Amino acid sequence: MLSNFGDNARELETRAREYLGNTHVLAVSSCDTALILGLAALQIPPGSECIVTPFTFNSTVNSIIWNGFRPRFADINPFTFNICPNEVEQAITERTKAIVATHVFGNPCDIEELRRIADEHNLHLVFDAAHAYGSIYHGKKVGTFGDIEVFSMSGTKLVTAGEGGLIATTKPEIISRLEMLRNYGFHGDYNSRFVGMNGKISELNAALGCLTIGGIEKAVIRRNEIASRYVESLRESGDFEFQHIDPDCRTAYKDFGIRLPRGRDRLEKRLNSESIQTKRYFLPAHWMKAFSEFKTGPLPKTDEVYGEILCIPIYNEMSDSQVDRVCQVIGTKDG
Repeated sequence: MLSNFGDNARELETRAREYLGNTHVLAVSSCDTALILGLAALQIPPGSECIVTPFTFNSTVNSIIWNGFRPRFADINPFTFNICPNEVEQAITERTKAIVATHVFGNPCDIEELRRIADEHNLHLVFDAAHAYGSIYHGKKVGTFGDIEVFSMSGTKLVTAGEGGLIATTKPEIISRLEMLRNYGFHGDYNSRFVGMNGKISELNAALGCLTIGGIEKAVIRRNEIASRYVESLRESGDFEFQHIDPDCRTAYKDFGIRLPRGRDRLEKRLNSESIQTKRYFLPAHWMKAFSEFKTGPLPKTDEVYGEILCIPIYNEMSDSQVDRVCQVIGTKDG
């Protein structure tokens, strides 16, 4: 069995459900597939607006457009890097049907406030949790809050299937639609109930996912240790700002970003010259040619963060001495 919901795919779903504490979780071929199918399952009218952060991977915005909806950008909180609830509320129009928020680098959004806004305005609440498997919001796992929440299991994630994704929902009526949507729209026969697609995860990918999913707690703990070591070492210089994590939350730290109000480009060049990889992450969506038409106003906080951010190495097997080496290079003064 290489596809069609084999033993490994079922085991992967079972283990995800048990870990997240949510019985409504499905495995699919990628997080992009999860986003597209998740939005489709909400059954909102074509042309509807979805409020979305511009500081996210382009897949978040792609999924909105693939469904025939229009993205409407709302600016971010420059400290958390996540979408700002106040900006979301101001962006709502009569055409708005959903809020699509990203847990940037695994840092949970202000879920409580976004839920309040969604409920008051009768909107769906969707979370792109691609980075956030293993993250916790006020004592509960991310994956137990949104109408739709999606996780990535691509090669760079803490749980990897090579390629793969998970869809979670808190609404039982949605899960049956998702089951059909990921299987061509079929329900045990060859009669499409919905316009679906082949979103099934292969057994090869699911098998790899089963091998890595059990290590999530160890991975998250180690990444938080690395992040703490970075902060402790770098904060004394006063030149850096770090992503704010709510004390009642836990981030998975898929990436570790530092903000440099001055000298980001010089530091990037210095680290790269020492074979230390960096990323300017994310290129804002409203800067991208494909999405430029959807920008309706200034997004100064997103622009500011992107102009200052630099992601430095963080991975499960990173040793303390490697962390210290990165900090040493960062602390070297330019000649």
